[in-house]
Amino acid sequence: MKTYRKISYILTIIVAIVAFYVSIRRILIKPETPVSPRDDTIKYQAYYQYNFDGDTAVFYVGELDKQTVRFLAVDSPEIDQEGYEEAKRYTDTILRNAFRITIELDPYSPQYDKYDRLLAWIWVDDELLQAKLISSGNAKISYLFNKYLYTDYLFSLQNVTQ
Repeated sequence: MKTYRKISYILTIIVAIVAFYVSIRRILIKPETPVSPRDDTIKYQAYYQYNFDGDTAVFYVGELDKQTVRFLAVDSPEIDQEGYEEAKRYTDTILRNAFRITIELDPYSPQYDKYDRLLAWIWVDDELLQAKLISSGNAKISYLFNKYLYTDYLFSLQNVTQ
């Protein structure tokens, strides 16, 4: 019986330490300073139309006209997955309420994917939408085929929110 109590006591202490560590980590570990669009990249002002899910939307994009845009470096749940409606609604709300949307092309990424969607960073009122999606838990970092402009920043956010 004493052995059982000792094991139970040790397990309780371990659980308390882990819970304390997770709480302190969220408070003390801050992500990198928020980023801003780069001066040396191609950017377009965009006008939001609608979104398919949390990481793909249709915009009128400067001289490119109407474009389906796939948000670079993130993935949100698909239509048959848990969290789809929440991610879609979250993205729609942010884009619908935006004063200014800027599409930024990444020089280290192809311009279009195999589905002919424009691949881009989405800036909503000077905040990176991909960062908001990760911080809110509506997307994860994914589809990295190169070291893109803001992936270090996204990783710093994802590590804090996990």
